[in-house]
Amino acid sequence: MMVRVRHRHRAVGRSAALVVAVASIGSACGQAGYTAPPSPEFATGERAAPTVVADPTLPPAEDGDILLSTIEADADGVSVDQMTLVDDAGVAAPNVSGWARFDEDLGGRLVPANVSAAVAVMVDGQVVHEAAFGQRVAGADDPVEVTDRFRIASISKTITAITTLRLVEEGQLTLDEPVGALIVEHLGMATADPDAFSITVRKLLSHTAGFPQHEGTFFSNGAESCTDAATKGLASSVSAGNGFRYSNMSYCVLGLLIEAVTGKTYERVVGEQLLTPLGLAGMRLTSTYELGPDEVSHHPTPNRNFMETLGAAGAWNATPSDLVTILNSVDPTTPGWKALSPDTMATMRYRVPTPNPPSGYGLGVINYDGDAWGHTGTLQNTHAMVLVQPDGVTWAITVSGEYPSSTGQLRTIMRRALAAGFPTS
Repeated sequence: MMVRVRHRHRAVGRSAALVVAVASIGSACGQAGYTAPPSPEFATGERAAPTVVADPTLPPAEDGDILLSTIEADADGVSVDQMTLVDDAGVAAPNVSGWARFDEDLGGRLVPANVSAAVAVMVDGQVVHEAAFGQRVAGADDPVEVTDRFRIASISKTITAITTLRLVEEGQLTLDEPVGALIVEHLGMATADPDAFSITVRKLLSHTAGFPQHEGTFFSNGAESCTDAATKGLASSVSAGNGFRYSNMSYCVLGLLIEAVTGKTYERVVGEQLLTPLGLAGMRLTSTYELGPDEVSHHPTPNRNFMETLGAAGAWNATPSDLVTILNSVDPTTPGWKALSPDTMATMRYRVPTPNPPSGYGLGVINYDGDAWGHTGTLQNTHAMVLVQPDGVTWAITVSGEYPSSTGQLRTIMRRALAAGFPTS
C-alpha cells in the first residue's frame, strides 16, 4: 500500500541575527490586546454532532501516560550532524536524502497501521523537518498536511504547567501555598473534602494532590464538563499525603485555578502567556466530536464527552511543529524566546525540590532514561509524544489510530527512523 507523505524542510540559519529576530517577534506578540473573554471554552459540556461514522468495536478512551519506566533509552546509531548539511558559504540546510529515508521508514511503520500520523524534528532549537502521512479523515481521499492538527491528549498538561509556572513567576500564584479554598470558592461549592483545602500548585502539577484517577468521571460520562468533574472531585475523597498518583483531575483543577486568579478563560490565558509570544496560531481546545477544517479525525465512538471533561488536562489540538516549539521554549540549552527563567525551567524537571538528577514525573514533564524529557498523550485512537533529547534533537509525533498500543513505544519507532535516515556509519 502506498503511503502518501506531505513533508516540508526548513532552511537552517544559525546566525545571531536570526536569534535576535525571533526574540523580537516574541516580545512584540506578547503585547497583543484582548477583549473581555467569553465563557470558559472547556467547561461548556457541549459537543458537535459526529462528523465521522464511528466503529463501535473500538476500545474506550483511556490515558496511558503513567507508564514512565518502560521506555527504552536512546541507543547509538544516529548521527545528528548528518541531519543538516553546511555548504561552502557556511549555510546549513536539511539533508534532503536523509529525511526522505527517515520518512519512508517512519511512514512505513505508522501508516497504514493508523489512519494518519505527523512528525516534526527540531535541531538546536530550529525545526528542520516536518512530514505528514495518511488521510485526514478515515475513508476519505483527503491527505493529511503538516499544518493539520491532531489531538495531543495529555501533552496538554505540559502546556498547562508552563502557563501555571509563568503565573508563579509573575507572582499571581505560588508553588507551595494552599489554593484549595480559592478553587472551592471559584466553583461556588458549599462543601468540599477537608483535604482539598491543603492542595497546592506544586501538588497539582506533580500529581501529588491526593486525587484518585477518576476514570469514570472523565471517560465514562461521569461529568458534563471539566467544571463539573472538578466539583465532584473536590467534594469526594482527596486523600492528601498519599504521594504520586497520576490523575487528570489535578490538571482539570489547574485550568480552573488559572481562571480563578486571572479572571480570564484558561484558553485565553494560555494564548497570552505562551502561544502568542511563540507566534503559534490555530491551536485550540476541542470537543469530542468536533472537527475543524485543519484538524485530523480521531473517529471517537458515539456518546462520549471525554474532551469536554479533560479540559486543561487533555483537550488541546496541535501540530507536531507546535509541540516542539512549545518544548523548546522551556529548553535552556537552545536560543529563542523562553517562557520560563532557567531556575523555573529546572524546577519543572523535579517532582519535589531535590539535588538529585530528575527522574519520573516532574511538574508537567516526564523524565526518561538518558536525560531526555517530554510528555506523552493517549486517548481513544490517539497517540502523541514530544521529547527533548540531550543531543540537541527535539521531536514530536502525533497519531490518529490505535498503533502503537503503548504510546511510549513511539520513542523506539522514532529512534529507528532516525537511524535509517542518519546512520553513524
